Amino acid sequence: MSFIDIVRKMVLDSDIGARAVAEMVGKKYHVLMNELNSENTSHKLGADLLEPLMKACRSDSPIHHLAASMGGLFIRIPEENCSNISLVKAVKEFGELIAVYGQAIEEGKLSSHDKKRIRKEGQEALTAIQELLCGLDGTTEHNSHV
Repeated sequence: MSFIDIVRKMVLDSDIGARAVAEMVGKKYHVLMNELNSENTSHKLGADLLEPLMKACRSDSPIHHLAASMGGLFIRIPEENCSNISLVKAVKEFGELIAVYGQAIEEGKLSSHDKKRIRKEGQEALTAIQELLCGLDGTTEHNSHV
């Protein structure tokens, strides 16, 4: 999937809807959809619109794609303290990584598609674990009395 297709999918799958996203970023709906159409060569999405789109959609999928394509990893630093939700998310993401990997190795040979899926799940697991670890910095230590 191309980068522009990922951004388009993010906008179309947004919880608030593509029309509301267009309004939030100050674009007419049809203009934004033309800019997000990889087959339309007369309209191009400006790089300066990417951040407002991600904020409006509350998604960072495009930045994950960019980081992965450059051999890197995007990690969101949580603003709030570490919570049980962070731990559950980290365990869930790691479980999904292991499930995808297990399914792929059962077949005996890792295809390029398998490797791509494993890398995607691995990056999501690493991100969730890093978010958990970064969130620990903001937690308050509790003294327990034994």
